[in-house]
Parts: sequence; C-alpha cells; structure tokens
Amino acid sequence: MKIRDDLKTVKDPYSGEDYVVVPPIVPDVAVIHGLRGDRFGGVTVLGARNDRLLATAARKTIAVVEALVAPDEVLPGLQEVYVAPLHIDAVVVAPGGAHPTACPGRYEADAAHLAAYVAAAKDEAAFRAYLDTYIFGPADHDAYLKAVGFARP
Repeated sequence: MKIRDDLKTVKDPYSGEDYVVVPPIVPDVAVIHGLRGDRFGGVTVLGARNDRLLATAARKTIAVVEALVAPDEVLPGLQEVYVAPLHIDAVVVAPGGAHPTACPGRYEADAAHLAAYVAAAKDEAAFRAYLDTYIFGPADHDAYLKAVGFARP
C-alpha cells in the first residue's frame, strides 16, 4: 500500500475488520477461445477457464471459436458456460485456434511446441526466429496450422 495509491482499505460491516480492496482491471481488448459461436455473438466456453469473466471485464472482446453454429446449438453443455452476445464484439471462426494449448474434447496441448516456445523465449534472437516462423511468417491461420503440423480433428 506504500507503493500503490489505488489500493484502499474498507471496513467489513459484519466483522468490523479492515480489508484491502483492489480496483478492477478493465482490459481494452480480450481475446477468448470458444468451443462454439453463433452469428449473433453468443459463445460457449469452457467453464474451468475465466473467459466469461474476461469478456465481461473488457471494453471489447474477440471470441475465436472452433465452429460457427446455429443459435440453438451454442447453448452450453456439461462443464461449459455461455457468454452472451452483449459481451462479444466479434466472432472469428478458427478451428485449431487454441493451438498450442488444448481444446478439451477436440485436441490436446502441443507439448513439444510449448517447450520450443519456452526455450525460444529465453534468448532474444531465438525468440525473434520463433516469431518470424510462427507469428509473422504464416500468411494466415491455415498456413500457421500447416507450419506447426496441426491436423484438424
């Protein structure tokens, strides 16, 4: 609290104890990964992630989804949650869009690629080469998936 003047203390009206409160984070843009999305912006995400919280906190939210479906097919299943169109500004259909992380039920994390990323991140020249190969080099998402050897499920 000596360093951050935006932290405040409030008294709990029930216990009388003082607690430190932190102001909310409001990202300008959030990019979340959804399992399914519809053309109106409704998106189903995994419940174990904080994607819905992130979408509601951000000023603008882009949802990258595995599949575009009819509105009645976007409703969440077991261990999934729905993010309402009110919180989504754009839906991008990109199967394999969670790579190199996993999309449970569709594909696993690419452990070898994640290890290569971590190794490259330790050295500026190696990281630049990684970015050139996987981020700046591919012309589009399909070219990226081909570069990393990802086979769509």
